[in-house]
Amino acid sequence: MSVPHIQTDNSIHKAMRLDHIGIAVADLTAAEELMTRLLGRKSYKRETVADQHVTTSFFTSGDTASKLELVAAEGGQGPIQKYVDKRGPGIHHLAFEVDDIEAEMKRLAADGFELLQEKPTKGADNKLVCFLHPKSTNGVLVEICQSIPTTVPPADYWESRYNEGSTGWDIGYPSPPITDYLDQIADKSLRILIPGAGNAYEAEYAWKLGFTNVFVMDVAKQPLKTFALRVPDFPRTQLIEGDFFEHVGQYDLILEQTFFCSFPPLPATRSAYAEKMNALLAPGGKLVGLWFNFPLTGDLEKRPFGGSQAEYLGYFAPYFETESFAPATNSIAPRMGKELFGIFRKAGI
Repeated sequence: MSVPHIQTDNSIHKAMRLDHIGIAVADLTAAEELMTRLLGRKSYKRETVADQHVTTSFFTSGDTASKLELVAAEGGQGPIQKYVDKRGPGIHHLAFEVDDIEAEMKRLAADGFELLQEKPTKGADNKLVCFLHPKSTNGVLVEICQSIPTTVPPADYWESRYNEGSTGWDIGYPSPPITDYLDQIADKSLRILIPGAGNAYEAEYAWKLGFTNVFVMDVAKQPLKTFALRVPDFPRTQLIEGDFFEHVGQYDLILEQTFFCSFPPLPATRSAYAEKMNALLAPGGKLVGLWFNFPLTGDLEKRPFGGSQAEYLGYFAPYFETESFAPATNSIAPRMGKELFGIFRKAGI
């Protein structure tokens, strides 16, 4: 077996980072249960990649950024099914994250590594991926991957908007379609996430209704501080300052209220939103809320950003089953006819 010469430039070694170890399994549910017992923590998301005929389940690996990925064949076909049939369950691949996957593919090909594809493809965990043939990597299947950028504005952008009072959509009280929906829920123990919550009037309403597991998330500090002062008995541990796309957790219900409309309306970003929402929901969980129903203008700075029912369904279809999605009948007067109210259940249940 010929092994290509491996360059030793330190800058190249710094560019590649271990992202995850892939483990092929025959029974994903049984493997998740075993890994949960082993690690003492649950999988943080399941995800199906239909064109690769696989369903994956991710676990954090502790204090490092790398992960463990359980990979099972979907529908009894595809390369993972062939692998398990031939070799049985076990370590399947090592994945390394890079900053520029196409540049790395060119570099590796020029250095004698055999790539299994000419172009990177969309993989799990919001990544572009490319695999290297094991015969050129000492018998180990190697994946290189690059995170798909979400183009979400940085925290300081939103910090200044909240300080200036210029978010552009804060109505000063909870939105009626959301409150009416919350009024109908009997189970007050549901784990509820409100991402990009801003001043979080909906969270305050839910808390006062008796929902004990409401989590308020925003990338900016200011609205979280304001909320804490306004609702002093709300648990501080349930106020999350951070990037939605990097958040790890499992929820029964996620409420959408002017979060989707806040970041640039690019296909990659909106697809990543749908994928991440799916990942954060527990089996049977629901994404519920409002999406603006008016045309995009092409201006990537003037918020809030709109869209159409058909466009939104195109992004959500791979990840959700639609229970209802129609023009809201109880919007506030200035938004009447401009909002869609949707209830989406995590697919596969």
